[in-house]
Amino acid sequence: MSSEPLNIVILGASFAGLSVAHHFLDDTLHRLSTTPAAPPYRLVLVSPSTHIYWNIGAPRALVAPGLIKEEDTFVAIEPGFKRHKKADFTFIQGHATGLDTIARTVTIESIGAKAQKRASQLMGKRGSTQPQTPTTPASANGSIGVLKQSIPYHALVLATGTSAHSDLLSLHGPHTSTIAALHSFHARVPNASSIVVCGGGPSGVETAGQLATFLNHTSTLSSMFPSKQQKNLRAKLPSKGTKQIILIASTPRLLPALPTREGLKAEKQLHGLGVRVITNTRVESASRSPETDRWTLKLDNNTTLLCDLYVPATGVSPNTGYVPKKLLDANGYVQTNPQTLRVDAAGERVYAIGDCASYSSNYVLDVYPAVAPLMINMYHDLLAHELHLASPYGGNDEEIEALKADDALFSKREAVDSVLCPITRRGGVGVLMGIALPSKMVWLMKGRDYRVSKGRRVVVDGNNPYAVRNALK
Repeated sequence: MSSEPLNIVILGASFAGLSVAHHFLDDTLHRLSTTPAAPPYRLVLVSPSTHIYWNIGAPRALVAPGLIKEEDTFVAIEPGFKRHKKADFTFIQGHATGLDTIARTVTIESIGAKAQKRASQLMGKRGSTQPQTPTTPASANGSIGVLKQSIPYHALVLATGTSAHSDLLSLHGPHTSTIAALHSFHARVPNASSIVVCGGGPSGVETAGQLATFLNHTSTLSSMFPSKQQKNLRAKLPSKGTKQIILIASTPRLLPALPTREGLKAEKQLHGLGVRVITNTRVESASRSPETDRWTLKLDNNTTLLCDLYVPATGVSPNTGYVPKKLLDANGYVQTNPQTLRVDAAGERVYAIGDCASYSSNYVLDVYPAVAPLMINMYHDLLAHELHLASPYGGNDEEIEALKADDALFSKREAVDSVLCPITRRGGVGVLMGIALPSKMVWLMKGRDYRVSKGRRVVVDGNNPYAVRNALK
């Protein structure tokens, strides 16, 4: 048996990457190493952030500090893997910057001395290190700068997801950057008289609703939080007069992916909170003046809108800048076999899952049904390699061919059939498995606490936070 473990590399440590990592360590790993010639394996999880961001709750977290506790909003990744043997798992904080499918290596910019040391231990004979000018601020462990390092992979999972256009709504590198963005926004809210949210999808609708609910209707605290928390939260919310909150959508109505009735209900609820809704209008440019600290928004109807705060919630961009263009579709997503979830053009044992993959609709519930078929196919591919090592000159050909013919096939739902969109103090709009929900049920299932208790389970177990069996827990 080889003394050097083969690297099973997962790029990205959010919903998709965490679920795949735990599945591999809990199940797949223990079913491998079936022959004396089989190699040992090591799971390598790479992420620019040491913490996940529970951005499901971002529309409420951005309003004011304390509405969702910071320790619930940002959950450390590495402690979630303490139940796995250290020899089987390595976490590296770093950005993927390159992928060489011929050499079968990934290049990462490791952040901090701890990550750099760990990466150097994984490189084996094929890896390399290239010093690079420091480009990042001090990391959590006190080290400065990054180091470009090349790591070989035996199997590779691309799970780098997407990033929202706003620093408030998703991670853009280390979680400390998002914390800083939230703190900066919180500090500006008290003196802001006008806030514009752009985007008619769930993120934009929820953000406008949460801002209006908590900034203009602070009586909601009495019904949404225990009395001992109300005094503390009231002190953090601005006490000035009603703020003008505007929601701009480029579509004819809000929530265009949902039935028309739900979009109209959302608009009615926002109107009830005093939100001005503008549809069929696109923001063509947005700029902030350093002198006045105000935003100027140029709209496609030849008008200009001034505001104190601006939150773009107009979709996402795939985090695939490190992927060769030949592996990407026209929109920058990884071209993924929609049934096997392999990246066929990248060579053997390369897979993609979650928002960065072409099969996905940028929808968290596209992740979890895909995990099982991906892991079955990865197991078959790894086992086939083991059988080949055991009989390099033939002898296991029939078993190998049988594994190749036994692919698990993923079938994606064609429509977005489950969305929960909290808007008011005790309600919102939503559908679950295609069935419209009463407003109060949306609050009960999500708006009550934005399901922050599920964040730790995502990190510790890789479980689906929206699983129906846990919906009311």
